[in-house]
Amino acid sequence: MKRDFYVYNDQTQLSAAACTNRSDEGRSGGWWMEPSLQFRVSSRFSASMAAFYAHNIDDDQWHSNVTPTVGGPTSYTFARLDQTTLRMTSRVNYTASPTLSVQLYAQPFVSTGTYTDWKELDDPRAEAYAGRYMRYGTTNPGGFNVRQFNSNAVVRWEYRPASTLFFVWQQGRQANDPRATDFSLQRDFSGLFDLHPMNTFLIKASYWFNK
Repeated sequence: MKRDFYVYNDQTQLSAAACTNRSDEGRSGGWWMEPSLQFRVSSRFSASMAAFYAHNIDDDQWHSNVTPTVGGPTSYTFARLDQTTLRMTSRVNYTASPTLSVQLYAQPFVSTGTYTDWKELDDPRAEAYAGRYMRYGTTNPGGFNVRQFNSNAVVRWEYRPASTLFFVWQQGRQANDPRATDFSLQRDFSGLFDLHPMNTFLIKASYWFNK
């Protein structure tokens, strides 16, 4: 089930969308919401911000294929995944003059999940959902904590008619912790900027030969 909401005027637009779902005879389900704000202060400046938050429970998430002995049978294992995801996307556009403009983009992303109820596929054609799996192992199936930050900054300068220079700065930060964890906004987002950054700088030039 999805719902949308909009409020806007000549300079500002506020919108929001939300959705819920259920499946696997009520064992799986979740919801997400995505509010966003766009505003234009003048013909030179505009910006937008959007957030996406989702909580999902997947009772039959694939976990791993396990072969205990060489040449032995393979167990196709699944688990109940409890996952929370949050991302925030921001964009800024500024035109300083007809020949000079700046664009900025940034997106932090965090997703955490824990696995429980580790099971293996037993009878995939069973009519009843509960009859398709059997318990697998007694160990903790683990979890994950993925953190990412990506940003771009682009300066466009038309230094002569139809001839342009682009200055680009891209930055990425990423970490993946395979240990089980609960979602924590303060811990995960504050820790993003402690990660080692990967920076890329590019310069692109074009020149118009006028005969």
